Amino acid sequence: MSDTLSLEIDRTRPALVAVAVLMAAILTALDLRTSSVGLPDLRGAFGLSFDEGSWLATFSTAPQVLIAPCVAWLVAAFGVRRVLTGPVIVYSALSLVIPLVQNFELLLSLHAVRALMLGVFVGATLMTAFRNLDRKYWIVALAFYVVRIPFAQNLGLYTAGSYSQTIGWQWLYWQDALVAPVIGVLVWFGAKSVRIDRKLLAHADWGGMAILGVALTMLFVALDQGNRLDWFRSGLVVSLLAASVFLIVVFLLHEHSVKQPWAHISIFTRNIALGFLAVISFMVASLSSSLLAPNFLIAVAHLRPEQIGNFSAPYAFLLLIFSTIAAVVLVRTAGPRVTLIVGFSCFALSSWLGTFLTSLWSLPEFDIVVILQTVAEEITFLAAVTTIFVNANPMRATEMTAYVQVMRLICPEIAATVMATWIRQREQLHSFLIGLHVTDGTLHLDTARRNFTSMASAVQRESNVQAYIDGFWITFYAAIVGLLVVSLMAPSPAHPLTNHPR
Repeated sequence: MSDTLSLEIDRTRPALVAVAVLMAAILTALDLRTSSVGLPDLRGAFGLSFDEGSWLATFSTAPQVLIAPCVAWLVAAFGVRRVLTGPVIVYSALSLVIPLVQNFELLLSLHAVRALMLGVFVGATLMTAFRNLDRKYWIVALAFYVVRIPFAQNLGLYTAGSYSQTIGWQWLYWQDALVAPVIGVLVWFGAKSVRIDRKLLAHADWGGMAILGVALTMLFVALDQGNRLDWFRSGLVVSLLAASVFLIVVFLLHEHSVKQPWAHISIFTRNIALGFLAVISFMVASLSSSLLAPNFLIAVAHLRPEQIGNFSAPYAFLLLIFSTIAAVVLVRTAGPRVTLIVGFSCFALSSWLGTFLTSLWSLPEFDIVVILQTVAEEITFLAAVTTIFVNANPMRATEMTAYVQVMRLICPEIAATVMATWIRQREQLHSFLIGLHVTDGTLHLDTARRNFTSMASAVQRESNVQAYIDGFWITFYAAIVGLLVVSLMAPSPAHPLTNHPR
């Protein structure tokens, strides 16, 4: 990153900034995780139908995509204190109020505004880290940014289920009202005070920001609702997809024509493009622990979310600490490419073990899978993001951060949506194929009819098992694709994030 990113006025407090990055990353990931896992409980609490609950989940997330890409530019122009203070106050207030609301339309509106405010957090704190921390600590800031993934996956499952059973579902919102102000205070006292960059503001590409934000938001809504509305059989989904593609084309043409583009596509050099492909492979490969394993345990093993995400075991914390340290050490010593190879190899092994799934599997059988996944998530994502930033032009850091935020929100949605559709269709196929043989060789048809309920349950169970095995194969192939992507990467230049070129 360039030293000219900001106009420094006073000294920074690096420790406060680092903690703010960690808290903001975890808060954002935890909000996404709990809103999806805890959706059945929220539907019951608010008295919503299945369709209304689905729209509530969409409105709780989609507005983040509208604002997230331009947050880095806003921080560069106005300073993090001005950008983050308002959203922290509004987000905290809405988190307090929402559990008290029962009107559906008002719930959607409040969740949309709350998501818009939340979209500011990660981008603002990540830019703050780069602008305020010494270069040798940038890798630590990125590691804190990455640790949110396994942490939120486990803790999100636990809180989403346990709150409803203990202190109340309202704390899914109220916990955020307690954490968000702390982030604001840490950033306020830890970050440098900067003057408004009038020159940058005078050449603002407001049109490009608006077009890309709207395009990606419509794409996100289409993806989020596509599985429920059966994709291309829905006029709404088709319209949203067509409109988003059209606006993305308009955005690319717009960025090519303006004098000072906000996020021109020319930033994608060979290694940067391959770095983003590695992130996409990572997003698909990581579904084995974020989606396949917990959904299997809920659908087949009939466990509650809090039983799956029990985060009280000491080894879970130790595993996260070990994975984070290992990721930083590997990136600093062996370089991003070697680290990516190690990470994707762990993903491949974990997914391959998942293909031996049976209906008898429960929590103990997933131990090795989850351990490998946790290590792989820390190592792979840190190395992929490092690859992107190491190869980026320091003068275009704001543009790069914009695309990183797009990948953070859009790629997981695409991966999860496509996987959910794949699992649903494969379950239907396996149910049909298994059902063809249910009555073969049955001599006592009356007895079979009396046992119809138990047979139907067995068919559904085994078809689910086969569908999830197919899902694990997809994540395995994604890890292999990730290894192929790494093989195409050229050595990265020397950079503060790594000790030497790799």
